[in-house]
Amino acid sequence: MNKVTVSRSIQIDALPDAVWDYTQNWRRRHEWDRSIVNATYLSEAPPVTVQVEGAGGLKFKVSYKTTRRPHSTSLAMSDLNSFWVRGGGGSWKYQGNDGKTLWTQHNTLVLRDDLLGRIFRPFFTFALAMTTRQLMARAKANIESRT
Repeated sequence: MNKVTVSRSIQIDALPDAVWDYTQNWRRRHEWDRSIVNATYLSEAPPVTVQVEGAGGLKFKVSYKTTRRPHSTSLAMSDLNSFWVRGGGGSWKYQGNDGKTLWTQHNTLVLRDDLLGRIFRPFFTFALAMTTRQLMARAKANIESRT
């Protein structure tokens, strides 16, 4: 399987509940993740499932595997209409300490498993790492400006 995984952490000046509530609300996700155009909850009761429309016409579904508010989540992506990406998922952790939260993401993309996918894997590794870092910084700024 041809996959890319990145891990990033950021400390946010807010309690885990506030960080969780903001980052796990798909209706507000576009505020800090500009690649999300629209998100529609297909199921809000566990297991939560969201149909996502991304920039450039990308569509996919996210299905939560675990939801432990405000400590952790994990999800899987499916039903992608992408030439490059076949699936993916990730897990997020929220660790509180002295009124702050260490937010950690582990994100994985499953790429097409052929020569073209393997050639472009370094590009996707770089892009996923850079995008994850930028999105987390934007979420941090939004959360901290509200508290």
